[in-house]
Amino acid sequence: MCTSLTYSTVDGHHFLARTMDFSLELDANPLFLPRHFEWYPILSQPAQITKYAIMGAGAQFSPTQYLVADGFNEHGLACAELFFAGAAVYEPNQMAGKLNLVAEEFTTWALGYHQSLADLAQDLENVVIIDSNQGELKANQPLHWIFTDKTGETMIIEPEGHGLHLINDPVGVMTNTPNLDWHLKNLNNYLNLQPMPFPERQYSHYTAHAFSQGTGTQALPGGYTPPQRFVRAAYSRQTMPQAQTAADGVNALLHMLDNVTIPKGANLESDGQTDYTQYQGVLSLDERAYYFVNYTNRTVYRTTMTDELIQQQTTPVIYPAQSQQQSVPLN
Repeated sequence: MCTSLTYSTVDGHHFLARTMDFSLELDANPLFLPRHFEWYPILSQPAQITKYAIMGAGAQFSPTQYLVADGFNEHGLACAELFFAGAAVYEPNQMAGKLNLVAEEFTTWALGYHQSLADLAQDLENVVIIDSNQGELKANQPLHWIFTDKTGETMIIEPEGHGLHLINDPVGVMTNTPNLDWHLKNLNNYLNLQPMPFPERQYSHYTAHAFSQGTGTQALPGGYTPPQRFVRAAYSRQTMPQAQTAADGVNALLHMLDNVTIPKGANLESDGQTDYTQYQGVLSLDERAYYFVNYTNRTVYRTTMTDELIQQQTTPVIYPAQSQQQSVPLN
């Protein structure tokens, strides 16, 4: 599961935001990977050295293996991975002359070597994702990815058996299966959504009036399926007043994410495991800041990719967020 969206403020700040919805406990925290980080693709290939520093959220599996679930790099390219169950089609065998990756390594490669969407698009032909259970999560992860950069464009990569291509996302939202084209067509079913109440209507000699505000949202779906979350996120993104500043943008995005956040117990898998929102992340590209809210503590934590951090930090950093709920006393 997961929901992600892009956003821009009036004063020109660009964002990527996401919920991390998963039943497998990731124990994710904000993290930083330095320039020239040495990592080892799992499929027995030589060590790779990144070009650019990365900040995001994820987990460490070994001294050289980090899962980057979402993040941005020093140039403002940002990415989040989302589940694409039953739809992701990877290459069955490794391919000579290309970098062969398992799905959960793709975000590190994309952010570690590319400055922009245009830069990434030119290099996609040189990498392939292999259908493999050798990844750190011990099972093939069906994923697709949402990207943005400082242009504010939103692009999607959906591996459906025809290589990797950046697809324009005109609504700036992505959830899970089905694919983007299906979700866009599904929006045609919600033309009756509007933020203002419906006007009065005459039935013979009787005039019907709205009982209260909100009648324009009666058709807004309330469940946690990917199509329902996609519609709610697209509606919120479209109707919420555009934020003026970066701080306002973070606040607006957290409210939008709350609208699609899944509490524990509300969405169970067939084996009884709960698929829930383990954290919310807001990636602020122009200020190079990552805002993180975990499930058990609604405090908003922030990490910043400063020039000093980029130039002087040579090893990865994990920033553990408090797991117990924090509060601010007022008296």
